Amino acid sequence: MKTVGIVANPTKDGVRKAIDAVRGWCDGHGLDVLADDGLQEYAAGSVPSVPSSELVERAELVFAFGGDGTLLRAVRLVATAGRETPVIGVNLGSLGFLTQIAEEELEDVLSDLDPADLPSSRRMMLEVSIRGQEGSVVALNDVVISKGADSRIMSFEARVDGELVTRYAADGLILATPSGSTAYSVSAGGPVVTPRVEAIILTPICPHSLSMRSCVIPPSAEVEVEMISCDDRTVISTDGDRAFGLCEGDVAVVRTAAMRAVLVDVSKHSYYEILRTKMHWAGRVRER
Repeated sequence: MKTVGIVANPTKDGVRKAIDAVRGWCDGHGLDVLADDGLQEYAAGSVPSVPSSELVERAELVFAFGGDGTLLRAVRLVATAGRETPVIGVNLGSLGFLTQIAEEELEDVLSDLDPADLPSSRRMMLEVSIRGQEGSVVALNDVVISKGADSRIMSFEARVDGELVTRYAADGLILATPSGSTAYSVSAGGPVVTPRVEAIILTPICPHSLSMRSCVIPPSAEVEVEMISCDDRTVISTDGDRAFGLCEGDVAVVRTAAMRAVLVDVSKHSYYEILRTKMHWAGRVRER
């Protein structure tokens, strides 16, 4: 490893301190460090700033400082460049589901972090495209088909490997990975799925029928969503960012992406501990 990159949410407190900590760690290991070009104010004089595209081409490890949204952005930048560069997320606030390292833990984590031996987990991602159109977009958390705030309910059919699942009358559809199962999908009634399980989770948004439920399908499946009726405000978003507009007759195709997100796993908090904390699950936990 020769070069480390930094992506951050500049609106978060603690960005400058976090950048300085990483610079010190890199100096101690003989590594170059680059910051995303939106961070000039925080890295001026200590860390060179380069465009995001150059950063992900050169970096062999990326630090993401902010929240889960910042880590998602970093992962998509890396995947769009066709790389599987490890990403380590540090939450400049409370713990997140993806950014599992809290700000106050950063210095302790860095003191034990060996750039030649990074413990990591590979997370499945989704790829979405529109049949007949060029281009595709990847997502670590979810692909969401949704309507405008004041639009009427829309109608669409979902097919899995060419077989009809059902026709939905709903406000939209969430197609989530296990990593994204604790995001929008769980808010819409979907299950929590540990990231160690690979699957695609289909969860309708406010379906017209109470019998409509979330469905978990294999990661090898190809999902087609054909728009039967919708208006010109219907969109597909990936990890919360608009990716495509949709019209009646369009078919969105979602499958497991060839790329994997590689997340450095140095958290002192287990997945289930974070679930208990973030979900505010009731129940008294016995001391062991």
